[in-house]
Order: sequence, then structure tokens, then C-alpha cells
Amino acid sequence: MSRRAIAALTALLLLAALPVAATSTRVLSMGGGGDYFEDVDNVQRWFGSLATYPDLMLFELGESGGYSAAGQALGAHLSLDAAHRFGVAGLWIYDDDPRQDVRLMWGLKRAGWQAGLLVRFGNVMRHGVTHDYSTGLPVIEEAEASTWSLGTGLRLDLAPRTWIDVSCEGMSTQDQAIAGLVELISERRNLDSFALRWRLFHGLSERVALVPCVTWERELRPELVHSDWFGIEHSYDGAYYLDDARSFSAGLGLSLLPDPDRMLQASLTWSRVESRLSDPAGVVDNWLLRQDVETDALCLRLGGETRVLYWLTVRAGVWKTMSQTEVARYGAEWWDLYGGIGRDEMDASLGLGLHFGDFDADMVMTDAAPFRAGGLLTGTTGGNALWSRITLQVVF
Repeated sequence: MSRRAIAALTALLLLAALPVAATSTRVLSMGGGGDYFEDVDNVQRWFGSLATYPDLMLFELGESGGYSAAGQALGAHLSLDAAHRFGVAGLWIYDDDPRQDVRLMWGLKRAGWQAGLLVRFGNVMRHGVTHDYSTGLPVIEEAEASTWSLGTGLRLDLAPRTWIDVSCEGMSTQDQAIAGLVELISERRNLDSFALRWRLFHGLSERVALVPCVTWERELRPELVHSDWFGIEHSYDGAYYLDDARSFSAGLGLSLLPDPDRMLQASLTWSRVESRLSDPAGVVDNWLLRQDVETDALCLRLGGETRVLYWLTVRAGVWKTMSQTEVARYGAEWWDLYGGIGRDEMDASLGLGLHFGDFDADMVMTDAAPFRAGGLLTGTTGGNALWSRITLQVVF
């Protein structure tokens, strides 16, 4: 092969290796905070962005947890016609997410605006056997939880470098639990759980973007509880409580784009989470009858990525969370209040993106990997895996 042909082939390979929209693993490797910058993972929360990411397939291989992985999923976005008149359809299939088994989406893009719709449903069944210590006989327990959600999103262009995202979602649930011949719970709730989200992207210049974001979410449904907030086990078999979890967050993000190959992002988020457990179903003598937990937290995130080769992107992130929690526990004739429980936590992440034409692989290292990389690469360290999360993406 001539030198000219080799040079031409090399140029084609380099051009084909340009990276495309990234994934949830990319967000994690940059310290999280995906609400503050654009990424294909946005479609999970900002449904109006679906039409921005047509014609691709995502394989979420999940997050490593010992000898198994959690969070496995397969997603596909497909344009319904070549001219994009009929929008983009999305299909996601989940393996172990208790809130959803299948997610169906549709997005439409027109001059100045985008819109998206979501339908998702999931079903979880649990079977177990416990023993009645008063009789010594086994008791068969069965539980089933079903979830249906409807959501919509809108993206509206306000100026050449400014747009707004709004999304809302309502969730209906149906829960049933039986122990032996006793029905512990049988409840159906329509749209009692919801999520409302708002964010604004404003380009201060071609290289700097400012992103305020506000979210308000609530999830209300029975939950099988074995221990209290302090980790003290109060029932060997657990008891079903009605958990009313509400969260509100407000934050500001800043993205710096020095050039197409580099990005830096920072965000500061304040959040308040309230979780209230009701009296347990079917139990009258439980030691813990009620529990209210309120947490205020401030989280600072810093992250960035740089493309060091045409086929290789290096990413890193760090985040620090400072929180204060107040816990109230109620008994039949007593009440305990614990305030000023503070936590100060810091964590970091390191990831890689590999780009080969229309194929991308995003990976995040485990916490121990950077310190044991030599042995992990040669397979001599035993238990710890090298990668904690991997996502594969194909664009077609």
C-alpha cells in the first residue's frame, strides 16, 4: 500500500473516531450532576430532550456489586421517518429497577421547541417463608407492587444560546402483601406520587453556560422496613410502613467549554428530603411505630473531561456533601427527637470514554481500582473489579 493510501486511510479512521453523545456512565465519571449539562442520559428526567438524541442504541451493563451488576438496561431511540416529521420513538427495557420494567417514549422537534411524552410501567413480586414462633409453623408471604407513570416534557428556545426545560411526571401504584391468610396491605394510589422539574440553559458566551435548576418530587407507597434510620433492627421479618418521601432541590451549574475537546462543569445544589413512615400495617406491638427524617444537604460538584486522542476521552469528578439530619421516633407512649446529626462526605470518580466510529464505550473505575490498577489489569488481586459501571452506545 502506498504512503498516500495509508495517509488517506488514517485520516478516515481519525475522522470516524470523533465522539458522539455520551451516557449515564459519563455523568457518573464526571461527579454526577447531569441536570446541569447536556447528555443523552437527560432523556431519563428531561423528556423533552429525546428528539435531540435520535437513532442510537444504549447498553447499560450496570454497576458492579460483588459478583453481580445492578442497573442493567437496554435503550433505543429511532427516528420514525427520514425527514423527522413524525418525531423520535424511544424504548427502554430494565432488568432490576423496581419502579420500571419497560419505558416507552416519543419526542418531536420543531423550530424553536421540542416536546416529549413518557409511559413507563413496572411490576415486582416477592415470595418468602417465615416462621410463626408461637406455633412453630411456616408462614408463606407474598407481595406484589405495580407502578404506572405518565410524563411529559417541553424544551423551548428563548434566544440563540438560551433555552428552558420543563418536565412533569405522575405515578400510580398498586401494592398488595399477604402473610399466610392475612392480608397486610392492599392499596391503590392514583398519581399521588409526582415529579416536577425546571431548568434554564443560558450561554453567557460561546464557551460559558449558566444553568439554574429546581426539582420537586414525591413518592408515596408501602415499604418493607427491617430497621430504623440508625440501623437498629426492630423486626426480624420486617413490617410494611407507608413511606411518604418528599424532596426539593435548587441549584446552579456552570459549564466551561474551552474547545470541542474539553469541558469543565461545576455545580452547587441545596436539597431537603423528608421521609415519614406511618404506623406499620398488621402490627400493633412493634417497638418503632413511626419515624420522621428530615435532611438538609449542600453538595458541591466539580468534573471535567478532555479528549487526549481521537479515540480516547479521560474524565474525572469530585463531589463533597455536607448534611444535617433530624430524626423523630414515635412510640405508643413516648417520643424521641435527635437533631444536629451532621455528615461531611467527599468522593471522587475516574472514567474513560473509548470512541470507534459509531461505537462508544464509557467506563467508570471502582474506588479501589486506581490504587490496585496493576494487579487488577493482570487479574491477580482477587475480589475487586476494575470497572464499577460500563455503558455501550451505538449510533446508526
